[in-house]
Formats: sequence, structure tokens, C-alpha cells
Amino acid sequence: MLIAASSVSAAWPGIFKTNRYNSNGLRHGRWVYYWNDTTKVPMNRLRFKNGREFGLNRYYDIHGKVWLKFRAAADGRMKVTYYDEKGRKEKSGRALMIYDPAEIRYCWHGKWKFYENGKLVRKAVFEMGNEKTADTEPSGEALKE
Repeated sequence: MLIAASSVSAAWPGIFKTNRYNSNGLRHGRWVYYWNDTTKVPMNRLRFKNGREFGLNRYYDIHGKVWLKFRAAADGRMKVTYYDEKGRKEKSGRALMIYDPAEIRYCWHGKWKFYENGKLVRKAVFEMGNEKTADTEPSGEALKE
């Protein structure tokens, strides 16, 4: 039992290596970028699968607070949430990351919710980055989710 445990622990450091490329030269696995080398505050923590963002990814401000989180699927669909400086939801919805040989394009695509001070104030539907419908409470009160 001790031999099996020691061989497993020896493999752990390889799992957590960051900023690696696959055999095709594409980013693969965990990637971390820092605001600077002295404070080691992360700018983002990303996961890639064959050059494409995949899974849960986070972006941080200069103070280390999350301002953007998204979960990316292999087909480019994303669930995205933006946060304000106090860590409250600012907006959330669906998006697409389009990987075209000429460009990589990010656009909102689907239902979105917009918040002020953590309270829902508006809903909208986007199609390829263009707003198609909006639902705003005329009294300024928060909409029920």
C-alpha cells in the first residue's frame, strides 16, 4: 500500500504544471498570467484544450479580485459572469468564441441578465453580438428572476 501511495504522490507535481504546449504547439492545460513578477497577483487563470479555452476560467483585477468568470465548452459556447469591484454580479449570460482561421471572435449569443448593486434590473437576448430583445422594468425596480 505504501509503494502505491508514494508512486501516486510522485505523479502529482506533473499534474499542476502550467503554461505548457501540446505536440502541435498549441496551449494545453492550465495557464496562469500575472500582473507582474514581484507580487505574483494573477491576471487570469485559464485552461486550454488543444489551443482553445476550456472549462472554468477566471480573470482578476490588479488587486486579485475576480472580475470575469466563464465556463467554456469544446464547441465554443460559454457561460459568462462579470463582477463589479465589490464582487457582486454585474452581468451574466451566454456567449460564443468563434475560432476562424482569419480571426478569433468573442460575441454575446443568447440570454443575458444585467444587475445593479447585485439586483437584477434588465434582461436581453443577443444574437451574434447584436441585441435582439430587451426586458426592462419601467419603474426601475429589480426584475424577478
